[in-house]
Amino acid sequence: MAQPIRASEAGPSDLTPTPAIYTADRRGFFIAAVGLALLAAHSGAPSPLFPLYAEQWGLTPLAISTVFAAYILGLITTLLTAGGLSDHIGRRPVAMAALFVAAASMAVLALADGFGDLVAARVLQGVASGLGFGTLGAALLDYSPAWKHARVAMINGALPPASLGLGALLSGVLVEFSSHPFQVPYIVVFIPLLLACAAAAFLKEKHPRRAGMLRSLVPALMIPREVRDRFFTAVGALCASWALVGLYLGIGPNVSKTLLNIASPSLGALAIFALTGTGALTGLLSFRIKSEKVMATGAVALILGVAAIAAAVAMESTWIFFAASIIGGIGFGAGFQGGLRSVLELLPARQRGGTLSSVYLVSYLAFGIPTLVAGLLIPNFGLQNVVYGYAALVVTLSLVALALLIGSRAKRIRLEAAAASSR
Repeated sequence: MAQPIRASEAGPSDLTPTPAIYTADRRGFFIAAVGLALLAAHSGAPSPLFPLYAEQWGLTPLAISTVFAAYILGLITTLLTAGGLSDHIGRRPVAMAALFVAAASMAVLALADGFGDLVAARVLQGVASGLGFGTLGAALLDYSPAWKHARVAMINGALPPASLGLGALLSGVLVEFSSHPFQVPYIVVFIPLLLACAAAAFLKEKHPRRAGMLRSLVPALMIPREVRDRFFTAVGALCASWALVGLYLGIGPNVSKTLLNIASPSLGALAIFALTGTGALTGLLSFRIKSEKVMATGAVALILGVAAIAAAVAMESTWIFFAASIIGGIGFGAGFQGGLRSVLELLPARQRGGTLSSVYLVSYLAFGIPTLVAGLLIPNFGLQNVVYGYAALVVTLSLVALALLIGSRAKRIRLEAAAASSR
């Protein structure tokens, strides 16, 4: 990585929010919201098929984890390089590119006949998500008035998890009841993605193009000075939240089928939706609560949730597993929503795309790396022991999140006391 952090280097003018040029754009907001939902849904669509791919082509747990990690590789590489591209050339071209690449990945998956095709398609999915999550999330802010930005931040935190789970659930149902389980789930998502790509051509640009496009492609995190403290405070909550999602989407289908004897792909996908759907609902319900309190609540719920997951695996209990998914979903939604809201509250207008991409970069590193490591460990330690280790990791990350929040609060109290004594 050439620059570990790119923190508002362009000068004071880039730190000043751009004056509003357009009034609120409902059509643009709707197109961006649908596009963001479809991108999240398309990334969750392959998960219920992983056990079927393993049976069909004799893929090992490591091979399945590699397929999952290919998505993370494409996404992280794109976030590091093109995550802030839309801040320079506009939302419209980047959004169109993201949705088109996503549609292409669905076509490759529908035609896949081996491990190499799966890896290629997952890389394309990662590129699409890397281009689109930050861009379309920033577009939601662009197309809404400033007084609604807190509500839009809530939508940014709730819409992707809900859509991710719905994509997996829809795919699971189609896998179970379709006569062509390896094709139909992808075709069903492919068509709306193409339509959304066409609709994105009508997006209006809300601020002028900026110089520095080539420099923005240098791998870096974009963390403006205004949000740097909040960003690093939120890192623990973001990582703990998305590590749990990685467990569900990466090795979760294998856990459901092998350890919990859940033979139905749709029922296994329902467990994913229980996690992400509860997470989205938690984000909506916690909207008016301070982001720090929300993150702290999320960390505690994550600890309880993964403890229940470990118990479900030990007792081979489907019901405990679904209850654990709901508890973990509360933790996921609160941790991610609280962290995202904390950053977006002070985010400069001209750096929305890049900063949102940095949030997703940190989140998806925690989402993908443990899953890849789990795939490496399963042959030697067994799936059940790897689940226990994964649960311990989420607990550790949750404790780190609580420590960061306590440290941030103590620092704020010290600064307030110092300011009061100097008056």
